[in-house]
Amino acid sequence: MLTMMPNPTGQSDPNLDDEEQEEIDEEQVVDYCAMLDRLGNFPEKVAINSLSMAAEDFASSTASASTIYNCIRSRLVDRTSPGISSPDRKLPLVYVLDSLLKNVKGVYIGIIEDDAASWMGEVYDIFDNANKEEEKTRLKKVWNTWREFGVIKDEEKWKVIGQCFLKADEKAKAAIDAKVAASGIARNADGTLQLIPSLRKQMQLILDEVQNSGVDELDKVSLERLADINPDLLQQIKEGAEAVIAEQNQQQKSPEPNLKQTSDSSSLNATNPAPIAPMTEWTKLKLNHLEKSHDLIASLQRHVRSANGTTVVEAQLDETVHLYAAVSASAQILTDMLQQWKDGSGLGAEAGGGNRRKRRYSLVRKEKFTNEGIKEHNDAVIANLYEVGLPFFCSADGRRFASQLELSEHLDELFRRSQLEKTMERTEERGWYIEEEAWASGRDDGAPSAAVAPGEETAPDAADAPSMEAPAASATVVADETRDRCVLCGINFAMFFDQDDGEWKYRNCIEKNVEHDGPTMDEETEAVLVHVTCWEGLGSPEFLTPDQIRHAS
Repeated sequence: MLTMMPNPTGQSDPNLDDEEQEEIDEEQVVDYCAMLDRLGNFPEKVAINSLSMAAEDFASSTASASTIYNCIRSRLVDRTSPGISSPDRKLPLVYVLDSLLKNVKGVYIGIIEDDAASWMGEVYDIFDNANKEEEKTRLKKVWNTWREFGVIKDEEKWKVIGQCFLKADEKAKAAIDAKVAASGIARNADGTLQLIPSLRKQMQLILDEVQNSGVDELDKVSLERLADINPDLLQQIKEGAEAVIAEQNQQQKSPEPNLKQTSDSSSLNATNPAPIAPMTEWTKLKLNHLEKSHDLIASLQRHVRSANGTTVVEAQLDETVHLYAAVSASAQILTDMLQQWKDGSGLGAEAGGGNRRKRRYSLVRKEKFTNEGIKEHNDAVIANLYEVGLPFFCSADGRRFASQLELSEHLDELFRRSQLEKTMERTEERGWYIEEEAWASGRDDGAPSAAVAPGEETAPDAADAPSMEAPAASATVVADETRDRCVLCGINFAMFFDQDDGEWKYRNCIEKNVEHDGPTMDEETEAVLVHVTCWEGLGSPEFLTPDQIRHAS
């Protein structure tokens, strides 16, 4: 293996002659190439760090550094050798060169800076031919970091290295402009869209309606920006706006029919019915109704959490409490429906859980309250006695309440009772007598009070008791409106109020870290919330990967 003698400065020493600088021998070159071949398809940080440390020994020797660079470059542009030519093995090699630039430095900066333009385009073409869009994005990210971190200070040289990305951006922009032009929308000199005022106004109304729910105010886009990022949606909005304007114009031009014309036309239509044309083109808009459901649940839960800080007059207290109770029950109902849809049972299932959910939408029929009717199974009455009518559950004694306020008052009363019982005086009763044999022999088997009464069983020691793992429902996390759904299945978390901690929490929820594949040694992790059941379905890994989240979504 290579001798590890790191250079503290990472720069070449001008006072050393070429004879005094350490040169790499043939055996070390073979070992370094073997390390590169073992790197494989995955950019493992430990392996990249080992390659960087081995190359750091020769950061002051131009000849040795060039030899190491050529070992990496030859594998990077290889398109014919079995295994080495695989597109999946190119990105880890790019990360090795990126580590040499940012961490090792020395003469590697000049060597890579002068030659990167020759292989960057080839690697991009390899990814493009293999339809590796994600790898192309990561390659461009590495190129952008070279300017952001000041590794390549010459702007023109940096642009020359990334010519493949600049050309791809120009090609994509030209394609977008062609789509916008094909839709009949041209641009002014200042970049604004050439639209008549009435059409622009109607298109803006439709765009505002699409962005009204679930889109942050800072993330909303204009028509001009939409033309750059999604010209297809702009075309759909334009067609919808034109249809609305045409419908409005037709209604304004059509005269009021008199009574005779109405009777004549009705008799004519009775004999020759004409097909009914659609009034609008709203169906052409591709709206994600599932995403709207997620956003609606998040909005309802946000209103429920804000109830603790709401101040109302006493006359409106009951109405306000019942209003928040209805909002909380609605959020729970929608969450259960999405969970049922995810499980594959369908929202219209008649058996099992589906029938239980349909109870919540039933009405209590008063005519059923007869001698015969009360013997029948009434779903609506049962629902009003549980989740719908009494949604707030006391874990201490099992009682249910219609509002959060009633539940809080009940818990306060239980607390007062427990405090009162602690202050009451108690008399200690005498324990059972010891065994006859122990008394006759004079052996002390412990305090009499510790003896066990006849017919009673001794409780097992804590060490001997079988370990019981907490169910998934007991795993809770404090509610966070920025992370209101599971990143694995996309379903909103069920929210409840923890009386012990006095906070809103998510049930069946756990926080896990996602480990992103970043270049070199930089740690890139992100904390996310997932369902415990979804996490256990992946085998309970300690860390999640972007591939697991992408495949699950």
